[in-house]
Amino acid sequence: MKTNIERYGCLTKVENLWCLEHYGIPNTCLLESLDIFPGYYGAVPTDARPKFVYIIGEGEYFLEEIMRLTKAVKKVYKHPFDAAYAEITMRGKKCNAVRIAGITAYPMIKELQETYRSMGLKLKKKVRNIENEEAVIKIRKFFNLKVVADDIFIDAGTADIGYFTIEHDLPWEKFARNIIVLRNNWNGNSFDAAKSFIYLNGEITDMIRIYSKGLSPVLLRELKDKYCGMFER
Repeated sequence: MKTNIERYGCLTKVENLWCLEHYGIPNTCLLESLDIFPGYYGAVPTDARPKFVYIIGEGEYFLEEIMRLTKAVKKVYKHPFDAAYAEITMRGKKCNAVRIAGITAYPMIKELQETYRSMGLKLKKKVRNIENEEAVIKIRKFFNLKVVADDIFIDAGTADIGYFTIEHDLPWEKFARNIIVLRNNWNGNSFDAAKSFIYLNGEITDMIRIYSKGLSPVLLRELKDKYCGMFER
């Protein structure tokens, strides 16, 4: 069974964020994640390109609003990029953002931010410096997946990312504790894990996203069996 599916869903993970004001509109809140797989201890590829950039909106924005703004921006912005709706929780406060990926140089960020503003996105003002601060981030996005089995998937765009299904959703804090215990009882390759779900066959399917260099369906199956044996008995 190897077919591709595209499904809408959500990814929840922890990232450490930094201010990126130097490359954006002055006095606006613009954040960057420098380490997108914090639980992975191998060598993650690095380059001079921005990884994930977060354009922070002022006030509350809904998914539809961000998607429509992005559609309008892509009609006039001349460089390719990927965008997703994000909810960032830091120090007990929540804000909405556009998560940007796929841009190739830092100087491109300001023009993209300006284009979003011209299309109607109200930009949050910078109120303090943020340097290497931990945040819980929910990203609502489309998942393009290769179906390996009914409960195992590989990301169609990044071969080192995969998913396995689980039966029960958990609060982030409980999930994070489970992953720590799993790592402490795991002798295989290093990995980073995040919560996720997709809408599949008319209902929510909960999954765990795994990043590991050289990831394989065998590794995903072993991690799933280990996780479910420890926490879903």
